[in-house]
Amino acid sequence: MRSNSVLALCLSAACARAAAARPLNVVATLPELADIASRVGGDRVKIDTLAHGSEDIHQVVMRPSLVPKLNRADAVVYLGLTVEHTFLPGLLNVAANPNLREDAVKQCAGSGCIDCSEGLSVLEKPSSLSRSEGEIHPSGNPHYNLDPEDGALIARNIAAGLSRVDPEHAADYKKNLTSYLVELDEKLALWRKRVAPLKGVKAVSYHQDVAYLARFTGIEFVGTLEPKPGVAPTPAHLEKLVQLMKRDQVMLIVREQQYAPKLPEWLAQKTGAKVAVIATMGKALPATETFIKMSERNLESLLDALGKAP
Repeated sequence: MRSNSVLALCLSAACARAAAARPLNVVATLPELADIASRVGGDRVKIDTLAHGSEDIHQVVMRPSLVPKLNRADAVVYLGLTVEHTFLPGLLNVAANPNLREDAVKQCAGSGCIDCSEGLSVLEKPSSLSRSEGEIHPSGNPHYNLDPEDGALIARNIAAGLSRVDPEHAADYKKNLTSYLVELDEKLALWRKRVAPLKGVKAVSYHQDVAYLARFTGIEFVGTLEPKPGVAPTPAHLEKLVQLMKRDQVMLIVREQQYAPKLPEWLAQKTGAKVAVIATMGKALPATETFIKMSERNLESLLDALGKAP
């Protein structure tokens, strides 16, 4: 009996050591979140990603191949504010991971859920949730990944979440976080100077997803090609937009990469405005595979379109 007890204790200790040595299986919904998670997690994490980056984030396909990744995941890193509502909750429901459960409000519930929007100063909270207003996000605008400054918030939330899931290596995550924030802060200092010429520039975007980008750059967005979020542009709306742009001397059209170029180019011909193409997820455009590269590429695109690049 005693030998069996000793054997059981040894096996238990061996299993504990093996578990401690095994990297965490982490699933990120978006490529730029995967990038930051890999920087904060270091060699303590193995990252899988759900979205490719070239899709519309509101239309990411729930591929069956994604289910096993979530089933064996120790944690899932997501943008939050219901922006992944078309794919993440459904995948979590099928994956049946007790630490990552489907949630109708927060998308994910459980010890392994890492919501990167925690602590965010949310913009554009809706006063009405009527479907007649288009595809409204009830918690507010979720596209804060377009603000370079919010990379720090994302990184801190990931570090806190990994430390909660894997407290034995919290010091490693803190060290990696500090290193990443130093690199990001250096970039932010440079970018703040470079975007100074954009302050006060009037612009329109295709979709209502640029509020956080506007906050960083100082660009004044006065309209969208969509008459309402998620509603396809109509001829009548576009004609009104042309009149608005001419009246207010709007010189910039921001086309998010996932939207076809035809209408923004038509609008540019009608108004004389320039088109800047931006990525709304990592890997949406060449040289946007990391959060820092995505942010830099977007800012450069805005400056280039207006002839204000250094």
